[in-house]
Amino acid sequence: MSDWLHSFYADVDAQQTERVLDRFTPDGELVFGSNPPAIGRAAMREVLENLRAALSGMRHEWCNRWTVDERTLVLEARVHYTTRGGTEVVLPCATVIDRDASGLITSLRIHIDSAPLFTALDAESVTAQPEPVSSDKAAG
Repeated sequence: MSDWLHSFYADVDAQQTERVLDRFTPDGELVFGSNPPAIGRAAMREVLENLRAALSGMRHEWCNRWTVDERTLVLEARVHYTTRGGTEVVLPCATVIDRDASGLITSLRIHIDSAPLFTALDAESVTAQPEPVSSDKAAG
């Protein structure tokens, strides 16, 4: 794996939002799963911060890499997500990265079925909800 790619994904896995965003053009595009594209650093920051708030960690396990040309890569990975509650969810993923002549990312498209991750997050949020206090307990 090239140095810039290794460094970029080290920042992604460490959830270093600003360092990740510094690798994009100002009008760059981030697409995660079936979500609409986040275009521009402010929109991408929101996506990354929402993900960071839900996770205690993530790690990419690389499977394959294809270089289409000097500006386009296709990556295959298994992404290990760890929720705040400690659940690990491992998902297969394919990512297409396009860069401009200066090496900044113009488009990063993550093709992933994130439903199992969000199912785990939803399950944790339900179990973390406080029990409602019944009027009998409140009076007692």
